[in-house]
Amino acid sequence: MSNASNVSTGKPKVSGAIYRAPVGTTLPTSASAALAGAFYELGYVSEDGVKNSNEPSTENIKAWGGAVVLVVQTEKKDEWTFKLIESLNPNVLETVYGASNVNYSVVNGTISVSAKPDQLEDASYVIDTVMKGGALKRVVIPKGSLSNLAEIVYKDNEAIGYEITVSALPDSSGVTHYEYIVLPSGVSAGLTLDKSTASVAHGSTTQLTATTTPAGGHILWGTSDPSKATVDASGLVTGVAAGQAVITAYFGGLTASCTVTVT
Repeated sequence: MSNASNVSTGKPKVSGAIYRAPVGTTLPTSASAALAGAFYELGYVSEDGVKNSNEPSTENIKAWGGAVVLVVQTEKKDEWTFKLIESLNPNVLETVYGASNVNYSVVNGTISVSAKPDQLEDASYVIDTVMKGGALKRVVIPKGSLSNLAEIVYKDNEAIGYEITVSALPDSSGVTHYEYIVLPSGVSAGLTLDKSTASVAHGSTTQLTATTTPAGGHILWGTSDPSKATVDASGLVTGVAAGQAVITAYFGGLTASCTVTVT
């Protein structure tokens, strides 16, 4: 069921929005955990915010005569684009040009940059946003490679900025980025089923109803033994053969189960 309360905008945290650290730095595993000391903030981001492109590219395999018989995924890019507008921030310059190519002196108040064609070092990134009602969302990119730097514009009526694209590369588990959310204060995630046990005749159906907190959450369903009982996307269970199967609902890392006996 649709729920308008689950619709949200995203804005940066006052304390910072995007952080960068060397690959190998201990990564956070929640939206509220303190970041390791190696992470440093990249300052203000332009009003365009952060854009994520996470679309697969596919290739159609055709049979003789032209009919498409197979669609093969050739790649799946996970790219993050944002424009850093603190052009006097050494951390920003190191992100764009490489740490070894930026020198700055607090004592003398000087910064020097050497632009080189060398491949920049990969880094870990954290992107924090505040959602509706104070909910927090954190994106963690274990290994990001700067794959594009847009044209840098110097104008008297526009902030100098560096629009970069970071390509998220898979970690040891094959994951390109992680997302963590903390719900607004006073709201806890929850999942319950209307039945813990149920009985259904072979060839008949019985409906399971899941309730989520916040309300209207998207539920995934699964069965422990599809040869005994199956379940569709709405929680409708069909008896297949005599025996038992455990039907499980999944929501936001939570699970709730019902043991179904088929007669």
